[in-house]
Parts: sequence; structure tokens; C-alpha cells
Amino acid sequence: MLDQDGLTRKQRREQARAQRKALEAAERESSARRKRLKLGGVSLAGLAIAVVAVLIAAGGGGASPRVSGAGAGASLQVTQAPWAPEYSGLATRLAALKLPGQSDGGYHIHAMLRVYVNGKQIPVPANVGIDPNATSLAPLHTHDTSGIVHIESTEQYPFTLGQFFTIWGVKLTSSQLGGYVAGNGKALSVYANGELVHNPVGYVMNAHDDIVVGYGRPGSFPTSFQYEWPGSGL
Repeated sequence: MLDQDGLTRKQRREQARAQRKALEAAERESSARRKRLKLGGVSLAGLAIAVVAVLIAAGGGGASPRVSGAGAGASLQVTQAPWAPEYSGLATRLAALKLPGQSDGGYHIHAMLRVYVNGKQIPVPANVGIDPNATSLAPLHTHDTSGIVHIESTEQYPFTLGQFFTIWGVKLTSSQLGGYVAGNGKALSVYANGELVHNPVGYVMNAHDDIVVGYGRPGSFPTSFQYEWPGSGL
């Protein structure tokens, strides 16, 4: 018998096993990266302060920073999908967001995100929030292309879907996703656990949320799915 995704029970078990292994591997990588960051002695907060200082100096004191965009909008992508992680403005955006520091010791949950454009699933890329050229790690990040959003910080905090897209470097509003703007029969809709979200940018992500962000004509993308999280409760 096939389930709603067209999979047999055996295929579903194999998929869950593969997902569990991928999540465990991501956790090991996250732990190793945190150790490297501690050894390097560079914190995300310190990096943010340094970036702000440089921008103020370059702008002549109170002048606006000379970057593509400003603050949390620096270098956001307004192009067509797919979207790679945007790093050139990442430090500027993180400084503007003023989020808690990254650590799995205080607050550590996960959510699952799927993105669709005109009926086609768009990959959520690996290493969102992890600049390979900097010793920093955002509290909202990805390790692989599974769509798992890792939410890890020094304290419990109402992290939002909009903040994740800002860290990713993709513009998200109630009517725009990247270079796609609602109109001409197409809309931008967001669902969490099958329920329509009326304020996508401000939606606070919870543990084991199944989130769908879809752009296109009504009915062109699924509004719900069920991800089988590992039994460990990660």
C-alpha cells in the first residue's frame, strides 16, 4: 500500500533511516565546527562588531554604509531560483538582526523547510549561514540539502522564518520570494504543519515544524507534508 507521497512502507522505513543518518552526520559536523570556532577564538558577536566598525568608518561616521542594500537587506537576492547561500553581505545582515550567539548548549531545535516555485521544488542549499571563508556560524543554518533548518543559540529565542531567509540571502515578504512577486493569478503562500501562515516573515519556527513556502498558481504546490523525525527527538 502506498502512502500520500506514493511510497511503500518499506521505502518509508528506508527513507527515515537515511534521514536519521543524515541528521546525525550533520550534528557531528556542527559539533566539530563549534570546536574549531572556539579554538580560533573568534565569536560571531565579535565579528559583527568588527564589521559594523568598518562600515561606520567607511561611511564617514553617521553616513549610510556603502553596501548593496542596507542592514538586514544587504545583498539579498531578488533573482529567479535556485538561490545559493549569499555570503558577501552575511556579516552585515547578521549584525543588523542582532540574534543570540550560536550554541547548541542553550537552545537547540530543528524545523523542516520545503520551497516551491511554479510547481517545482527548489532546493534549500547546504551551508546557509555558514560562510566557508569566515570562522562564524549563524544560529539559523543548514548543513545539507535535506531542508532541515538547525536552530541553535545560547538562549531560547523566537527565531522567525523571515530571519532564516535573511541569513540565506533571499528576499522574503508577504508577496515576494526572491525575484518572484505575487500577481497575475500567482501568489506567495506559506504553510506550517498544513495551516496557512498569515505573516510569513514573522512566523516563529517551532521544533519539528513542517514548513512549505510556495509561489505560483493555487494548487501548483503541496501545502503540507510530514517529515519523519528520528526517534531521538532531535
